Amino acid sequence: MLRHIFLCIGFVMLFTACQKDKQDYRFEKQNTVSVKTADSIFTVTQFETLKVETILTESVPSQDSYSYQWKAWQVGGDTVILSRDKDLDINIILQPGRYELEYKVTNNRTGIASFMIYRLTVNGGFYEGWLVSNSKNGKAQLSFIREDGELFLNPAELINNTTYPGKALGAFAAIDPYGSMALINFFTDQGVYRFNANDLVQNGITTDIFPEGKQFSSLPCYAISKAAIDQYIIADGGLHAGLGPLFFPAEVLKPFSDRFPGDYTLFPAIITSSQTATLFYDNKHKRFMQASYLDRELTVASGSDAAAFNMGNVGMTMLASDYGVRGAYSDEYYFVMQGADGRYILSLSSTTPGMNQKIGNSPDIEQATSFTTSSVAKHLYYAANNKIYLYDMLANSSRPVFSFPASVQIADMKLLRSTSKRLVVATTDGQEGKVHYFDLDNLGDVTGNAATNIFTGFGEIAHLSYRD
Repeated sequence: MLRHIFLCIGFVMLFTACQKDKQDYRFEKQNTVSVKTADSIFTVTQFETLKVETILTESVPSQDSYSYQWKAWQVGGDTVILSRDKDLDINIILQPGRYELEYKVTNNRTGIASFMIYRLTVNGGFYEGWLVSNSKNGKAQLSFIREDGELFLNPAELINNTTYPGKALGAFAAIDPYGSMALINFFTDQGVYRFNANDLVQNGITTDIFPEGKQFSSLPCYAISKAAIDQYIIADGGLHAGLGPLFFPAEVLKPFSDRFPGDYTLFPAIITSSQTATLFYDNKHKRFMQASYLDRELTVASGSDAAAFNMGNVGMTMLASDYGVRGAYSDEYYFVMQGADGRYILSLSSTTPGMNQKIGNSPDIEQATSFTTSSVAKHLYYAANNKIYLYDMLANSSRPVFSFPASVQIADMKLLRSTSKRLVVATTDGQEGKVHYFDLDNLGDVTGNAATNIFTGFGEIAHLSYRD
């Protein structure tokens, strides 16, 4: 039986093999596309425009239409589609880092796709410049003026797709000299928000820093110690600490401590003049205090009546604190103080008292609300209402250097620390906040008696600080 079955199968196969093949095997040459660009490696700063023009060449010229796609990705990260246009021309909002940039060209008729891979580096858009804390339309805003003059109005809101309720109080950057931490804390009257300094990506809210929650009634202060061992926040006169990046780089985002115990009300200044300890000033008992590294207790600074002033018993109220000459191991600080008979200028180098001088021959000094000192000359700039004065410490006298119209009020004022040759002034006229750049000559006067640059579009400005 099996023999008959195999014979039948054999006849069928033989019959099939003898049939004429009527299929048409004419082959069409496939149309492919080659892509040419001016470069294969691209570098762009975050929030700036990246343009890549392409030249496409078909292997078989045709009237075919094409679809395009540009996308970027990092190894182990998400893929982001940037554009579906033939040429790339977009504002880059990717986070800083290195990416693979893929360009895909697809023939809409055949479905055949050609690919090109490029290298893309995105640098942080906020590498150095002025943090401008301001309030507008009932919201707090953190704006940025980069050192090259590029203005970013309210980028924190745009980047993080969120708003910051309340009134802006101030923002402070803490940049680890060893490169393991770069943070900004932005304070409003309703809380604090933490950002990566390089890209303003939010990485913390109030309860991440103060688990019990916290609101602020006055300007706080945030900084790291000179040796980068501790982080400090002064809030409503109380001191809180977090771990710094030198020994604990993986712990810098952990919550801060409770308020340091004790009877004190600190002025919002973290005085990093010494490598050995961080200094503070207690306005309640009118004395300097200090905190040792990794210690969560304030002690009264030691002093002597034989010094220019007794650090443990100064007897005056601090109004302002700013840098003088800065060094690798110690810094000079100046302090504007209110004494019983007027205002004084004091100085401190490391932990050694220097100046203790009553400010004389200085118009409007008792009405002054903003102060900033030079790191290259014995100069103090102070602002009263709409006027700016220069106090020469050696001459113990002041002179006017600039006046705004009477309707303009000065909100804050800082010197560009790297040169002390640029005075940066924030103003408001009740409708709009502005930031003015004044270049200074060798005598400390305003060059040309006018601002060299004016930035507009802010709300009511509360505070200026520099991120370097």
